[in-house]
Amino acid sequence: MRFKDKFLVLICFFAFSGALYAAESSNAGSAPTSASASELSSGTGISSISTISDDRQSLLQEPAERQGQHKPLKPDSTVNKKSSFQSYVAKSTGDSLEVFGRELFRNVPSTFAPLGAVQVNADYAVGSGDALQIRGWGMVDINLNVTVSRSGEIYVPRVGSVHVAGVKYRDLQGYLKTAVGRIFTNFELSVSIVKTRSVQIYVVGHAQRPGTYTLSAMSTLLNALFASGGPSITGSMRNIKLKRGSERLVSFDLYDILLSGDTSKDTALQDGDVIYIPAVGPLVALLGDVKNPAIYELHQKTSIAELVRWAGGFESAANLKKVIIEKSIDKRYQTVAEIESDWASIEGNLAKLDVQPTDIIRVFAPGAAPLEVKVEREFVRVDGEVKQNGVFEIQKGETLKALIFRIGGATDIGYVYGTKLNRESVRRDQQVKMNEAVDRYERDIESNAKQRLASENDPARIAAIASEQESQRRLAVKLRAVKAEGRIILNLKDASVTINDLPDFPLKDGDLVYIPQKQGTVDVIGAVYQQNTFMHRPGHSVNAYLMLAGGVSPTGDKSEAYRICVDGTVRSSRHGGMGTVNPGDAIVVPEKMKQGPGFMASLKDFTTILYQFGLGAAGLRTLKN
Repeated sequence: MRFKDKFLVLICFFAFSGALYAAESSNAGSAPTSASASELSSGTGISSISTISDDRQSLLQEPAERQGQHKPLKPDSTVNKKSSFQSYVAKSTGDSLEVFGRELFRNVPSTFAPLGAVQVNADYAVGSGDALQIRGWGMVDINLNVTVSRSGEIYVPRVGSVHVAGVKYRDLQGYLKTAVGRIFTNFELSVSIVKTRSVQIYVVGHAQRPGTYTLSAMSTLLNALFASGGPSITGSMRNIKLKRGSERLVSFDLYDILLSGDTSKDTALQDGDVIYIPAVGPLVALLGDVKNPAIYELHQKTSIAELVRWAGGFESAANLKKVIIEKSIDKRYQTVAEIESDWASIEGNLAKLDVQPTDIIRVFAPGAAPLEVKVEREFVRVDGEVKQNGVFEIQKGETLKALIFRIGGATDIGYVYGTKLNRESVRRDQQVKMNEAVDRYERDIESNAKQRLASENDPARIAAIASEQESQRRLAVKLRAVKAEGRIILNLKDASVTINDLPDFPLKDGDLVYIPQKQGTVDVIGAVYQQNTFMHRPGHSVNAYLMLAGGVSPTGDKSEAYRICVDGTVRSSRHGGMGTVNPGDAIVVPEKMKQGPGFMASLKDFTTILYQFGLGAAGLRTLKN
């Protein structure tokens, strides 16, 4: 059937859906390979059959994209969008919940078609376009590389045409041996599939990337879903349809795989198959003492017991004696059930409670949530240039200065000005704020580019804006790579400080203290002619180091330059002046920003977070690489 005819059939079939999505078409059909044959007589009575195929090398060394090589997806802003129900739940409860199952399609390769190197399944049915390698020895010498023709046949010299379409791979060797055995005797034969054919399928409806896809014939419905990015935020996870010619629709529920790993309905694809993703079904939200609070899609009548099972169960059901069920009504939680019994009875009662579309359910299981372990003894790790390295037990309320004195102080080459105090609770808070800053930055990249493109008609300017946007997206990826350290800034005076100048700051269990070695260099980073590390020279100003780096480049904004001190603080001309440059400091000259105000605010917020959290130099080195 021609592509045009297939598409007309597709339009007729999906007229009921109300809309069709534009599809990119890629034809990957390959013409049958014809082979010339020559028979060599050696005087021994052994026949020799061989072919020299023009596309033999292409069969053995096919391009990566035809082999189904995995490639990373381009950034897709729709993947992280929130549905209207997600926004409603967040507004009603203050909790941001993910849609169950959507994480399956994040960061997937651009194709999940099986690789050419993967062994062919024994149940694979040979068809038109498959490339076979046939070897025979004994009273016959066969060396063939052939492609199954459109009529489903291959040609074996001195044997003739052999119909192989529909033969299972496990039976192919015996099948061909029987065909050759009608002419020759006393021989052995082997056959393998060196390249599987392609199938063209259609993904329509509420998909991330609806369209036409060319996949390996070994691909399944799930492979096609991965290739198309899966259901969109408005697409169903539970009622995906597969249409094949005049056969009735086959339904596929992703929850079968997500919850129990059941792939029994993951049907192998055939040429012309249509995968339709309908609109998402009714949704409910589950919060509270469960392992995976999320938004779940209903497919049929569902109880709270089943909903809890989807969420992985309660945090701990070992000694569960009581469960409280609450439902959000008029933006307030109201208790709808309170069950107190043994676990089996609790589960039975939960099975009698049905959920309704748009319900927001919160469950509490007193005793299920783990209790915080009370710390009786507290320990701190001290490393670097100190007289004693290791883990030390601290007394309640013991300070940083007191501990360093107790273990003998710093060594002669210890750089007290660069002392780091890292704390895990601080690191977690910093990471949350950094993630929020990057999220805001990414949103502003898209909105800023959209606003600028809306007012542009010049193709050159449009291309420049698109290039700029892509560069900003790459920067956002690098920003994601910068991780919080949990450093607490000690606000020390300058490089001359000693142990006596350390603050009387109380330590906590798990704190990390590090005193580095004395440094003799200064980094110059950013929009200068020569980013480099220079030897520290006492009395040299910021301008002197900028001159050593060749000066500020035309794209640099000297008025926004700042100095990241080795103690984690930052000095700038806008806030108190640059001050004296100390060993280990970093001088940063940012690029001039021409973007909109929202974008500027986001990037400056992130820069502020970098140096306020003591990540300035390390973070900027990550961005520079």
